[in-house]
Amino acid sequence: MNTTNSSGSPETPWQYWRRVLRPLWWWLLLVLVLFGIHTHQRLMEKTRLNFTITLAGQPPFSEATATFDGQPIASGQNISLGNHQFMVTHPKGVAFKTNLFIWYGGRDFGKIDLPRATGTLSVSVNPPAPRIYIQGPEFNVTLTNSDGITTTVPTDQYVVSVQYRHWQGRQQANVSENNRSFLPFAPSLGALNLSCNQSDATYQLLGLNDEILESGDFPATLVELPANTYKLAAFHHNHRWYELARVNNGITNPIAVEFKYGTAVLETQPAGASVTGSDGHYWGVTPLQLTELQPGIWYFTLQLNNYEPVTSALEITAYQTNTVSTNLTSKSYTGAMRSARQAMSAANYDRAVESLNDALRSQPNDLEAGSLLREANGQWSIQRAEALGKKGDYIAGGLELKTALTYLPGNEKASQMVSDFKQHEPEQREQMRIERLNRTKTVFNARLAKALDADLFDSHEFKSPKPYREIESAIVNAFQAQPAFKITRHNSPQPETFLLEVVQDISGVLLSGGQRVCVIVGGQTKDNETQILFKVLEYKTKHNVSMPGLLAFRDDQSTVAINAARMEMTDKLQTRLIEGVANVTAIIELAIGQTPPPTTPPVATP
Repeated sequence: MNTTNSSGSPETPWQYWRRVLRPLWWWLLLVLVLFGIHTHQRLMEKTRLNFTITLAGQPPFSEATATFDGQPIASGQNISLGNHQFMVTHPKGVAFKTNLFIWYGGRDFGKIDLPRATGTLSVSVNPPAPRIYIQGPEFNVTLTNSDGITTTVPTDQYVVSVQYRHWQGRQQANVSENNRSFLPFAPSLGALNLSCNQSDATYQLLGLNDEILESGDFPATLVELPANTYKLAAFHHNHRWYELARVNNGITNPIAVEFKYGTAVLETQPAGASVTGSDGHYWGVTPLQLTELQPGIWYFTLQLNNYEPVTSALEITAYQTNTVSTNLTSKSYTGAMRSARQAMSAANYDRAVESLNDALRSQPNDLEAGSLLREANGQWSIQRAEALGKKGDYIAGGLELKTALTYLPGNEKASQMVSDFKQHEPEQREQMRIERLNRTKTVFNARLAKALDADLFDSHEFKSPKPYREIESAIVNAFQAQPAFKITRHNSPQPETFLLEVVQDISGVLLSGGQRVCVIVGGQTKDNETQILFKVLEYKTKHNVSMPGLLAFRDDQSTVAINAARMEMTDKLQTRLIEGVANVTAIIELAIGQTPPPTTPPVATP
C-alpha cells in the first residue's frame, strides 16, 4: 500500500517503518529511562558512609562531631556521588580529615581512632609550697615542697590549688591543643619569731575576726603567714597580754612578750578578812600576799563577819612589793555611831549617850566616839537641867549643870544657867524643907483616903533619930517575925518614905472573927528625924445565913468595921480594939528601939 508523507509525496520504506516504529521506540526509551532511574535509586540506597569514632581507644560519647562537606553526618547515612571532604573532630582529640570520591556502594572507614590532644600546663609557685594539687579529668598530680611544674597534659579544664600553712590559692586553666597555659602563684608570706620572759607562757595568733590561727608554747616561730596585721595573745597563769603583730612579705618579724608583775601584801586588824577583787574574784584571807599582779591600780574589798567592808585601792608597780594595812570597823560600831549622830541631830541626847557607849564597847578608846560622848553627856546634862528648872528643881538642875561643865568646860549656856539657878536655890530649899516635913503625913493621908472606914479609927505616931531606911528595914523584919501577920504591901511612894500594909486574920467564936489591917507610913522629915504614922483598922466577920431550900444551907460572909457608929460595942469588941493597937504599937516600938507608948492620937484622924 502506497502512502504519502506530509508533503504529499510517496513514503519510502524507511520513512514508513520509521513512522510506524516511532511510538515503539519512544516506549522503549521510556522503559530504559525508568529502569535506569530505578537502578540508580537502588544503588544509591546502598551508597552510604560508615565509620566508628573512638578517642584514644575510648568511646568519645557525644563530644565527637563528623562532617561531610561541612555538614554533620552520622555513620550509615546516605551520601552523594562525586568528590567530597570528610572530617571528624573532638574537643579533646586530634581532628581526622580526608578528601574522597564516592561511587555507588559508598565507603566504610571502619574505626576512626582520634589521638588525644595535648597541651602544656606550666605552674610557677614562689615561694615553694608545701602542697600543690593539679586536678583534671584525666590528669592529677600532687607536688610536695615544690616551686611548680611544666608538663604536657591532655587538653582539658584544670584546677590548680596551692596550700601553705596559713594561705591557699586556687586557679583554673583551660589547656588547649598545642598551646601553653601558665598559672603563676606568688603569695606575700612572712613569719613571726615569738619569745617570752615566762617559760610556761602560751600564745594564740588570731586573725582579724578573732579566729585562732596558731597556738602553742613559747618560744615559737610561725611561718607561711600572709602579709597582714594579726592579734597576738599571750597567757601566763590567769594573765593575758595582747599586741598587734605585723607580718611583712619575706621577713621574719621578732616579737618579745614581757609579763610585768608586782606583789601586794594586804593586812587587816583584826586578821581573817576575805579579800575579793573588783571583778568578784576571791583571793583569800588576810594577812595575804598576792604575786604576779600586773601594774596598775587594783581595788580590793576586805570583808569580815560583823565588820564593815572596806574597799582599798592599791597601785601595783612592776617588780616591787606594795603593802596596804587597815583597821576594820565593826558593824555594831558604825551602827551605834550612825544612831548617835541621828540622836544628836534630834537633840535626843540620852539616846545618843546610849549609842555612843555601845560604840565604845565595840571599839574601845575610839577618839571620835569618845569626843562625841563628852558632847552628848554635856548636852544631856544641860537638857536635864532645863527640864528640872521648868519644874522648879533648881538644886538638882544645878548639879546637872555642874556635871555638864565637867564634860563641856566653858560652855556658855551651862555657865549662864548656873548663875540663874543659884538665884532660885534658897527659895527651893525652903520649899523642900516644908515639903519634907509634910511628906510622911501626905503619903499617909493619901493611902487612908483609899481605905473604907479608915476615918473610924485613930492614927498614931512615932519619931526616931534613926534614918528612915533603917527604920523601914527594922519594922519589916519585926512583922515578918510575927507568924500572925502578913505583909501585903511594901513600897516607896515618895522620896525618903516607905509604905507598909500588914494584915492579921482574927479567928475566934462565930461572932468575933474578922481581920486586922495595919497601915504604916514612915518618912525622913529632917536629917536627924524619921516620922512613923500608923493606923490599925479592925473588921468583924458578918454572917448572913439563909436556907434557900429544904436541905440547903447558905452563909454569905462579909466584914464590917468595928466601931460604935456601926454596931453595938460589947466589952469583947472594945477589948479587941485596944489589944490591936497595943500589939502593933509594941511591935513597932521594939523595932525602932523605943519603949514609951505613943501619944494617942498624935495625928488628927483624916
